[in-house]
Amino acid sequence: MVHKTINTCNQESDTMFEISFIQGKYIYRYGYEIYQNDVKKEWLYRKQEREIMLFKRENQIFEINQESFKEGAKYSGEVNSNVLLISHLAQYNRPVTKEIFKWFSKTAAISGIDGGLYSDYTKDLLKDDKNFKEWATLVLKYLEIANIEAGEEDGEIITYHRKYDQNKLIVEAVAFKPYMESDGTNKLIHILGPLYFTLRNGGVLFIDEFDCKLHSNLSKKILALLQQFNTGNAQFIFSAQDTNLLDKSLLRRDQIWFTNKDQFGVSSIYSLSEFNARAVRNTSDFAKKYLDNTFGGADTLEITTKLTEVLYG
Repeated sequence: MVHKTINTCNQESDTMFEISFIQGKYIYRYGYEIYQNDVKKEWLYRKQEREIMLFKRENQIFEINQESFKEGAKYSGEVNSNVLLISHLAQYNRPVTKEIFKWFSKTAAISGIDGGLYSDYTKDLLKDDKNFKEWATLVLKYLEIANIEAGEEDGEIITYHRKYDQNKLIVEAVAFKPYMESDGTNKLIHILGPLYFTLRNGGVLFIDEFDCKLHSNLSKKILALLQQFNTGNAQFIFSAQDTNLLDKSLLRRDQIWFTNKDQFGVSSIYSLSEFNARAVRNTSDFAKKYLDNTFGGADTLEITTKLTEVLYG
């Protein structure tokens, strides 16, 4: 997969998104192209033994599969140029579109840097789901957190830490507000809601900067949890900077992907499984190979005399 560079040829070209996913007995392939606020192209295909087109759109001209996607034929005339056909059809709760949205309803994308964007979801689970509250308390036990709850007044997440006397006997539990906890603890608490939902419902969770603010061992433990105890076929797709996660005991070669940007600003995405045995073996130290730039994507600041001359010149 290659991302375009910014140049005179494509600075006014469409932006394209496409995703393939399994829902029920079918593989769906859905995508669209947009330019500014207008949908320039949109398409939906479905595959069981062979792939068939359900609909294609170019600007406001629709080609609909009259047999397999009748709902599209009925409502396509109502769609404005700045609205996706799939989004428009969702309001009618039609059968094929309903299946598409079943998958999207179990899919979430969150930032590993700003927990405030999904902390409300974790708060709601603490209030409404006793099983989640029990699970979250078990996860946080290693931090000496005895209990966790959503505050009644402002909905803030409250943690409780044990207080001991001079004989190291527990005398009470002390309530901590979020500002009293570390950034790493708050990050872990906030991310538990999306993790729980995804594992329970077999969904897909995208996390940008998954490892941000988390200790390396904790990041690896969460990854191990998702890999080893994932009974609902959930998927966990994340970006990270921590090379300790390049661990062959946790991830297969085809699960590890790299991003490399060339001199023209073009980013390429490729898998570790694409490298042959000359570059990397199953017994290799993946992290060391990566830091040695065997796989690309590990270039960093070049320290030169010019850098010093400009700094102190």
